[in-house]
Amino acid sequence: MGLLKRFKAPKATISVTLDKQAFNLNETMTGKFSVSSSEEFDADESRIELWVTEWTKATEKKGSGSEERTVTAEQNAKLHEGKIAVAGRMHITEGFNQQFPFSIPLPSGIPPTYRGHNARNTWRMKGVMAVKGRPDVTSHIMEVQINP
Repeated sequence: MGLLKRFKAPKATISVTLDKQAFNLNETMTGKFSVSSSEEFDADESRIELWVTEWTKATEKKGSGSEERTVTAEQNAKLHEGKIAVAGRMHITEGFNQQFPFSIPLPSGIPPTYRGHNARNTWRMKGVMAVKGRPDVTSHIMEVQINP
């Protein structure tokens, strides 16, 4: 492998598509992990990365009279982070084009998607193909709607 090739991700494309637009907390998320490549390389793993973040904002008035001021605090917290393997090691050839179906049980104890004025829970996911010694091939990050 050439020296410059080590710094570039393989020439491949990953996309993740879900079987429907929204899922309920008590059901399994299903979809397809699609890979197409215009370069030959060895992949260590294909996986879905799923994470849930919570953003909150609180406002309070401090002081009194002419010295009263409003203080606002914002906080971001990661509620969940997981990696789910879709396929193991494989040799990818030039012209490779394949879809891998996946089924992910949603983590318990994590709140559903929520968008409010002072709070927000956001579920996100992306596809990753790990390549040893080179940058990983990744899909776009997408938001997932999870209903109560």
